[in-house]
Amino acid sequence: MSRTWQLALFVLGATVFGYLVAQIGITELTADAARTGLMFVPIVALYALVYACSALAWQLTMAGDPQRPSYWRTFAVLISSGALNFLTPLINAGGEPYRVAAMAPWLGKRRAAGSVILHRMLHSFTYVLIWLTAVLLAFPLLPRGTPQIVWVLLGVVLVLILGIIVLFLSALRRGMLERILNWMERAPFVNRLAVKVEPHRALLIELDRQITDFYHRSPRRFVQAIALEYLSRCIFMVELVLIVASLGFGIDYLRAFSIGGLEAIVSNALFFVPFEVGAREGAFFLLFKLFGMDPQVGLYTSIVGRVRDFAWIAGGLVLIWVTGGGSREPAPSAAPPVAPRV
Repeated sequence: MSRTWQLALFVLGATVFGYLVAQIGITELTADAARTGLMFVPIVALYALVYACSALAWQLTMAGDPQRPSYWRTFAVLISSGALNFLTPLINAGGEPYRVAAMAPWLGKRRAAGSVILHRMLHSFTYVLIWLTAVLLAFPLLPRGTPQIVWVLLGVVLVLILGIIVLFLSALRRGMLERILNWMERAPFVNRLAVKVEPHRALLIELDRQITDFYHRSPRRFVQAIALEYLSRCIFMVELVLIVASLGFGIDYLRAFSIGGLEAIVSNALFFVPFEVGAREGAFFLLFKLFGMDPQVGLYTSIVGRVRDFAWIAGGLVLIWVTGGGSREPAPSAAPPVAPRV
């Protein structure tokens, strides 16, 4: 996507955000911020538990390597990569190369890359499970007067989510990187890119092997990693309960979970909007209204979420420098790739 399109989308998102703020009124939002007060502290601190669970899940993918880094270094690298991901709009993947580089001194580049890809897949798979839970909760929790089109959309989304889950399980069981390369070689427009990637086929086979080995040879750790990632998102949903409570309103946890999960679906569907500007705000505004709540609270919820984002981005960038001094000699690379199993 060209810079012109990125700028246009950013301006469009900012315009939507500005319109929503103008509709509510800056005075009203300022009053809400004043009412939140010290509740900002637990709201921001809550995300430490989210990172803590995810870091444990990442450690499980490295459990078979005696040279793996400590938990606290893994925790710090994960926070820093999260900051870098947020600062790379559209693909949200700027932190992944950093994670590979940060883990390479302990694991070697290939094993580090395999660990990062595997954890990313587990993280994404758990996100899809969260979406599934949110959609299933929406059916009994939405008011009876909800427009028919909403029910239809929920049904379509449910089918798509189930399809994505099947694809994820297939990738974890049989690998996906080499299959993607094979598809690229046959597909128009991207086959030229496949020619450039082809020399790295052996590396892709090895990374696929690391992913499938974790699923087949360590099923207990696989389930534990998924459970930890799921728990991290469950903890994250408490944020909505705290924000709404700080404004003097009430929302039960299951409703907050459904709203948070549905908002994540909308934001991911609008991934091309830089920094989700306008997309997140509009989604919360509409979802709170759909669930029979004050949409103003939904808009403010998204604003508080951005404050939390910025706080952790700052912390993540600081940790890049703080943990930089603990580097060590690079670990030897993994053994030469083995031929794929028939």
